[in-house]
Amino acid sequence: MAETARPERFRILIIGRANAGKTTILRAVCGAEGEPDVYDQDGNKSHTLQRGKHNIEYSLMFPSSPGFIFHDSCGFESGSNKELELVRDFIQNKANLGSVKNQLHAIWYVYCFPTDNNRFMTAAEKKFFGTIDTGHVPVVAIFPKFDALDAAAYNELIAKGVPFKEARRRAPECAQEHFDQVFLPFLGELAHPPRAMVFLRRSPGTTQAASELIESTVAALDDSALKVLLIQAQRVNVELCMKAAVNK
Repeated sequence: MAETARPERFRILIIGRANAGKTTILRAVCGAEGEPDVYDQDGNKSHTLQRGKHNIEYSLMFPSSPGFIFHDSCGFESGSNKELELVRDFIQNKANLGSVKNQLHAIWYVYCFPTDNNRFMTAAEKKFFGTIDTGHVPVVAIFPKFDALDAAAYNELIAKGVPFKEARRRAPECAQEHFDQVFLPFLGELAHPPRAMVFLRRSPGTTQAASELIESTVAALDDSALKVLLIQAQRVNVELCMKAAVNK
């Protein structure tokens, strides 16, 4: 008989290139400092997390937030599909597990804008969003350095003769408009676009940034029980917890 018990921990796969700020985001969500504890496939505590070294099968947990289990994957570097295939296999294997406590519940994709602004996605990234159907597992795209677009918009406004104070005020709105006009249509053409997007202008390590990410992930989930599980696991948005308690 298939297992019907609900999972006790919310499981997230976080994808992003080196120095994308993944660990900073996880610390903020968990209200933690330092590195997470690392566990192998058998649940044995392993080595501490080492920068640049990843095993997607290993579980990462912060003692301050035992309701979360994270899996870390490198971003998809140009010219190599090795990591892409590892992620594909991981997602498919988790989807086919009979035990719901080991299934994957959400994917956070930490995206870095290209510095030259000429290539929005690598070929491997296009393949991920174009060929990997994550099914009921929502992908939330995180843009942690949206301030860079603000700065570019500010410089463009100044070049057009807009006064400094007004350019500073209008820059965030213009940056969002630029994203909506240039990048958003591209995302919409993908076979499996992200279900939600989070734009972080502040440091990804702030409580407000973590709260925005949690709210977007909750909204992207289809399963009401998983929504409650995520709300209970997180500790950065008290308002969400209060709403969940009232709606019980």
